[in-house]
Amino acid sequence: MSLRTPHTPYICAQCLIKQQCKSIASKHRLFSSTSTKAVASPAPPPPTSGAARLTNRHLLSLAGPDAPKFLQGLITNNVLLPPARQAPFFAAFLTGQGRVLQDVFIYPTPEEEPGYMVEVDSGEVESLARHIKKHKLRSKFRMRVLEEGEMGVWSIWREEDRWTRHSPATSATSTDNAILTAIDSRAPTLGSRLLLPPSSSSKPLPAELELEEAPLSAYTIRRYMLGVPEGQKEIAREESLPMNFNLDLMGGIDFKKGCYTGQELTIRTHHTGVVRRRVLPVLLYPHDRETPQGLEYSTQSADTVKSVLGGEDSGIGEGDIRRDDARKRSTGKLIARMGNVGLGLCRLEQMSDLSISGEGSSFSPEDEFMVEGTDGKAVGVKAFVPDWIRGRLRGPKVQRRVDT
Repeated sequence: MSLRTPHTPYICAQCLIKQQCKSIASKHRLFSSTSTKAVASPAPPPPTSGAARLTNRHLLSLAGPDAPKFLQGLITNNVLLPPARQAPFFAAFLTGQGRVLQDVFIYPTPEEEPGYMVEVDSGEVESLARHIKKHKLRSKFRMRVLEEGEMGVWSIWREEDRWTRHSPATSATSTDNAILTAIDSRAPTLGSRLLLPPSSSSKPLPAELELEEAPLSAYTIRRYMLGVPEGQKEIAREESLPMNFNLDLMGGIDFKKGCYTGQELTIRTHHTGVVRRRVLPVLLYPHDRETPQGLEYSTQSADTVKSVLGGEDSGIGEGDIRRDDARKRSTGKLIARMGNVGLGLCRLEQMSDLSISGEGSSFSPEDEFMVEGTDGKAVGVKAFVPDWIRGRLRGPKVQRRVDT
């Protein structure tokens, strides 16, 4: 049977069927009144006390007589403190050019031979394993990436707990099931970290902790409000300088230790350079409202922010932070957000009252900043300087003139 007529061009049967299917599908779309895509609600505010399993972190094990010496030559912190370092600590692996590869926690294991648990971003554990193998050569130690579910990383916090510089590195928390525990000393009130094996009971947390389990978002919101970046979605691999992301202020760098990979640029910046950009907590708010004066998580503002910036809340760079004026000059970058709080890589003397160079701060309390969405709409941005960052920053170096 021929489908051709004197008034129509020839169309093969297969193409005609496809056209008919498209026509039927379009009619169904015209009469569709509901969307199948679920709209995610904003994360609830974090509880004042709680515990969250960090499913975005993973562990690998190093054990053997050469493990301390090997780590000493690769990470930014000092493993070989006298006596041998036994308390967990925060550090980073760097490239030869001084850029961050991975931010990690190192947990010395209580065994007869030297050993460590290395906590790293779950998406980077295989990359870190390859990096270690590349530098292992003839070093005598064993490395193993722990299986999924073999050991869990937890963050716990209590309303009354507060870390200070004089606090011990090991946590006062003690449980029968905890393998390793340590105070998260990157910032005060951030809490403690626990490494726990899977529980045989219905509750994954030991009863003696007396804490309710909270979602990962609770830990993330608390971390953002303290200005603490973590993982390669927030500290871009092989692109980020450690001091821009506060690794020095969070106790992740020992400037008195010996040589390690990436040390040259890091130590030179510390002694002779000026760190003009650092990560600060930022508050996102509706563009048509007055600038908020306090940093507070709000689910109502979270809806507005998401409607403008779009996409799911995550730790992926969202765009440039610009002055809210006619010139709209860039003053930083929004690197992560959850709801109406996030992290921004900010020019300190333009977005805060901090003075870190001899030039002085050009910031005014009346200054306003914004981030634009894809459709041209914008949300306001305000950066805050936590007390722990303000207290650890060095003042501008005074150049003394010698007359002869």
